[in-house]
Amino acid sequence: MTAQHADSDAHPAILAKEHTPMPTATTPSTRFGTVWFLLVLGCLLAALMVPVASAVADDHQQVKLSLEPVDQAGAYFALTMDPGQSRELKVELGNHGTGPIAARTYAADAYSIINGGFGAKGREGTPTGTTTWLSYPEQVLDLAAGQASIRSFTLTVPPGTAPGYYLSSLILENDVPIQGTGSVSLNQIVRHALAVSIQVPGPLQPAFGFGQAGHKISAEHSVVDIGIANTGNTNLKPAGNLTITDDNGKTVSQAPITMGSFYAHSDTKVETILDGILQPGDYTVSITLTDAGTKTTATGTDLPFTVAKPQANTDNKAQPRPLPQIIQDAGTGITPYLIAALLLVVLAVLFLLVRRNRRLRPRDGESTNTTQEPVSPPTEHDRAD
Repeated sequence: MTAQHADSDAHPAILAKEHTPMPTATTPSTRFGTVWFLLVLGCLLAALMVPVASAVADDHQQVKLSLEPVDQAGAYFALTMDPGQSRELKVELGNHGTGPIAARTYAADAYSIINGGFGAKGREGTPTGTTTWLSYPEQVLDLAAGQASIRSFTLTVPPGTAPGYYLSSLILENDVPIQGTGSVSLNQIVRHALAVSIQVPGPLQPAFGFGQAGHKISAEHSVVDIGIANTGNTNLKPAGNLTITDDNGKTVSQAPITMGSFYAHSDTKVETILDGILQPGDYTVSITLTDAGTKTTATGTDLPFTVAKPQANTDNKAQPRPLPQIIQDAGTGITPYLIAALLLVVLAVLFLLVRRNRRLRPRDGESTNTTQEPVSPPTEHDRAD
């Protein structure tokens, strides 16, 4: 007899069940690894950027010294003194840079530069003339950042000095030259010159005159110069015109001339740059200048000069070969550091993307697909004969 089993006794079919993937939790070890990676990345970036910042700082490093008169109305010493008189004067030497600096200060001869203006000789010169009136020994002093030092000195006009204007200067400069960088570098000394002008009272006798003319070529331009001397005892500012003629008497160029300060007892040159190069040959230049303040005029007429023929290379035995090309970064070396920094950034982004993809993957033992457990067939024990 066959026993009938109730449906409840039969093995129920196991329905397919759908598993929802659980988010992967961030473990403490994972967080520690991420933080450690970011710390290492930050240290590498900082190490790479330090040389870059140093290079930029070096490029912008500047000597910022100042040299100013104390208890004077103007920006320089403008004194009126009698022969045999002495005065105690003060000057302020300052460092406005961001770091300490060794600064050299000394007295130097002053002169008129080309086309007029104030100039002062360097530390290698020996004081002469008016500069010997100053009791200002050469000195190297250490100035801290933001520090100013007051120095006193004595100026004595020698007895019997003739009336007129006299000029000297004080200098402040960095003692050690700034080392240049790059493929072409120049050592640099930044100088500050302070004029010391002395007027000895008495009648003024303005006078000046011209010397020889000359010619040179600079940067594909003819440069014509004329010697000029201030033979009077007062400062001038002459202005006027010059005319250049060739050996046929034809005018080939004209130019206005305006000089800066032309100091008494000094000589310099009047110089003009032409728009092009004069052809080889003989020329003359005529010049007339007038000082508006004193109404003093000087004229130089038909001052000769020669433009030489350019020298041709007649040596056919040793012609220079083309020089090899130089392939070199002439910059400060920043580019390689920037490239390395960019590579590190790319690696960091790739690292974060990989970690994100790992988080989206299912954990071991979990599946994002629908799974179905098989239904076990009835066994012999489930059947009754």
